[in-house]
Amino acid sequence: MKIAISSELKLLDILRGAVRWQTREHGFSEADADCLVQAIDEAASNVILQTYAGRPGNMLSLELVACADRMEFILEDAGPKVNRESTRPRSSDDMRLEGLAPHFIQTYMDTSCYDASYGEGNRLKLVKFLPGKFPETK
Repeated sequence: MKIAISSELKLLDILRGAVRWQTREHGFSEADADCLVQAIDEAASNVILQTYAGRPGNMLSLELVACADRMEFILEDAGPKVNRESTRPRSSDDMRLEGLAPHFIQTYMDTSCYDASYGEGNRLKLVKFLPGKFPETK
C-alpha cells in the first residue's frame, strides 16, 4: 500500500490511520502499533516542518510493505537531501519536545536507513520485525 499526501500536518491523520490498521492486521499489539504510529508520525512531521519548512503543496509518500517476517515503512519526499548528522538521536537528558523522530525511530524500529541512491529527495526505510520473527543472530 502506498499513500501520497500533500505536506500538510492535518493530513498526517491519513498516514497514522494506515499505519495503525496495517500493523494491527499483521499481528502487532495495540501498544506496539501505537509506538510504530508515533515513529512514522514524527518522521513525517519532520519532513513537513523541516524539509519543506511547513510549506503545503509538496509531496510526501509512505509505502507500507508487509513481508513474511517484517513490515517495511518507506517514507519519500522531494525535498533537499537530509543532513545525516541532524538525524542522530539526542542524549537521553535532552528533554526538548521537538525533533524526537530519531529517538522514536531508534527506540521502536528494528532497523532504519536512508537510501543514498534515491534520486531527488529522500527515501527513509524503516523496518519492524513481526512479533516472534526477529532474525536470530549467530
